[in-house]
Amino acid sequence: MELEKQLSRYSELPRFKWFIRVLLVTSVACVLVAKIYLTIYVIDLTVGLYSVLTSFVLLNILIFSFFRYKDPYIEAQNVDISTNAPLITIAVAVKNEEDNIRNCVQSCLNQTYQNKEIIIVNDGSTDKTGEILDDMRKQNISNLRIIHLSKSVGKKKAIEVASEVSNGEIYAFMDSDCDMAPDALEIAAKTFKADRRLGALTAHGRVERANNGTILEKCQDVYIDVAFRAVKGAESSFNSVTCCSGSLSFYRRNAIQDFIHEWAHDKFLGQDFKFCTDRRMTAHVLESVAVSKNEDSTHIPIFQTGSDDIEIMKKSTDPDVHKESNHYWNVKYSHSIRVNVGVPTTILGLIKQQIRWKKSFIRSIFSTGGMFWKRPFYVALLYYIQTAMKFVRPFVLFYVLVMLPLRGDLTSMLFWFAGIMYTGMVYGVEFRLRNPGSKRWIFRLLFAFLTTFVYTWLLIYAAFTIRNRSWR
Repeated sequence: MELEKQLSRYSELPRFKWFIRVLLVTSVACVLVAKIYLTIYVIDLTVGLYSVLTSFVLLNILIFSFFRYKDPYIEAQNVDISTNAPLITIAVAVKNEEDNIRNCVQSCLNQTYQNKEIIIVNDGSTDKTGEILDDMRKQNISNLRIIHLSKSVGKKKAIEVASEVSNGEIYAFMDSDCDMAPDALEIAAKTFKADRRLGALTAHGRVERANNGTILEKCQDVYIDVAFRAVKGAESSFNSVTCCSGSLSFYRRNAIQDFIHEWAHDKFLGQDFKFCTDRRMTAHVLESVAVSKNEDSTHIPIFQTGSDDIEIMKKSTDPDVHKESNHYWNVKYSHSIRVNVGVPTTILGLIKQQIRWKKSFIRSIFSTGGMFWKRPFYVALLYYIQTAMKFVRPFVLFYVLVMLPLRGDLTSMLFWFAGIMYTGMVYGVEFRLRNPGSKRWIFRLLFAFLTTFVYTWLLIYAAFTIRNRSWR
């Protein structure tokens, strides 16, 4: 049995593809050593130090996502949910999505998991979204509830409305331009039942239209796929995913119910912050002590801090008690839960989306950044390094594009460009390994330049316009 468990961990790819992953990690390690040497003896110190940090972070992401991450569903797939199956509330806030909402709601109705309730909140739509929802409700009266708001209150407050009338033990929050795989709820239910300390679980996103879509859609598909599997996979290996995606994420009710009102009415710089800050919600789960709920609805901490409780834990026959001493909620990512993500189809739409996300990122610094040190040391270290690099990157990019040419240091500038291409290539190869036959891996190289030369400046713009509260 133990051998089977070990083998199941590596069942994601055939053995020879795992060998290629080892080569990728080795390659990045060699590049890191080479960068350190070049920084000391050859290239500009500023460019070199930043490049060394980039490779250091990349190396750690690959190591943890390749060799430490294990999909939580692997251990949960045989869990029996035929009895005491948790009620899952699917909550979707929608505004002016007449082209997508039918597909979104239908994916909720088509779930193989039966113990569910679906609550759709129409946030003051001015198109045909409301009519489409009413039509669908007539055909599915039993488990579909539509709430029409007379005016738009924003996505977070719309979600709060759904939470006030929900009965589920688990929330499934999904964006209205997305649709989930038919077994998504079933996998989530088993995973939550298998891990009583699981507070939040995020799904794996892909762009459904990428096969026949535009170059921009293909680029986003590769980027999203790798970002989930690599970055969230690495974070999940420490039970500490920093952002549960709005495309589809699950939350244990106990972990967030007392926070939803505060989250929905979040204020920043003295005014309402209307963006649906998934990072802010995730941060709350990350910093909260795990609790269970007994029959009389009293919340009881899973782990106490007194000496008597420690002695009880030592004597406990529950294997989970001995397995971990961490008393915070686990926040994980499951590669098995799939969701098709709606993405912008124009550059302008993509830029607007990224500005909203970067505003949420800035806001989250004061929540996630203020508590993430409580998580395992190494993953916290990586988080703070990456966060600092995001703010430093605009200045480094300006230095590379302007200062180095003025100084005539073309070697350091070319070194910088080569590093961008190399990082894109590594992630592109990883995409190809998990998507055999797909030629879209090459678009990861193209997107690397977009993220570097466009996304970098958007962080500055987002900071200066953060008082603009529109979420659409």
